[in-house]
Amino acid sequence: MRDELVSSGYRVTTFEHRPSEFDWQSVVACVTKFVKLRAEPVSLVGWSQGAVIGQEVTLAAGEQVCSAVLLAPYGRQNEIDKMLQQAWDSLAEQGADSVRAVLGLLTAFPAGMLSEDAFVRSFMKSQPGWGNRPDADLRRRSSEFIASYQNRLEALRGVKRPCLVMGFELDSDTFALRAREVANAIPRAEYLELAGLSHAAPFTDPGSVWPPVVSFLREHHLVV
Repeated sequence: MRDELVSSGYRVTTFEHRPSEFDWQSVVACVTKFVKLRAEPVSLVGWSQGAVIGQEVTLAAGEQVCSAVLLAPYGRQNEIDKMLQQAWDSLAEQGADSVRAVLGLLTAFPAGMLSEDAFVRSFMKSQPGWGNRPDADLRRRSSEFIASYQNRLEALRGVKRPCLVMGFELDSDTFALRAREVANAIPRAEYLELAGLSHAAPFTDPGSVWPPVVSFLREHHLVV
């Protein structure tokens, strides 16, 4: 996607937030500060927790954001998410690499892909660190962000910029239902749900995910 955007005249910046604290407000404040330093309004593209950051920065930064693409976002915690985070936190303190790998695979990919031995072997060979114990600070950042991000759906009604919200039918991590909730909350949101795809769709099915993203950006973020 980056190459296609660059060839269309866009300047693409990948931003890694480094907040002083780990709660979601500190993360959003860090990214908002960066966005407000830009000379021109920006468009935001985020996936999963990155999409949550994107929707909150769009709300906080006002006119400095002209549009946002939110892939597999959520506006509240649900019960299975609370259980998943408890499981990830527990696994982060143990050496059960195989259990982390299995949990990651089950929440990222659809059953059809996981039933293909060739896919699982190929993926684990190309991503040998998939089940490794995570960096303690990174795990804490993710855990505290999610734990502090409760129900924000009513607040998201204040987002004034055009947003493309994309859900994936077979997403067993953030779930299409929660993406639809975000789209229903944001007044100017367009919702697109891709059938047969799971949470990892942005990199397992780029041909399905990125063309509508590029089309949306070309409509709402004109290159001068």
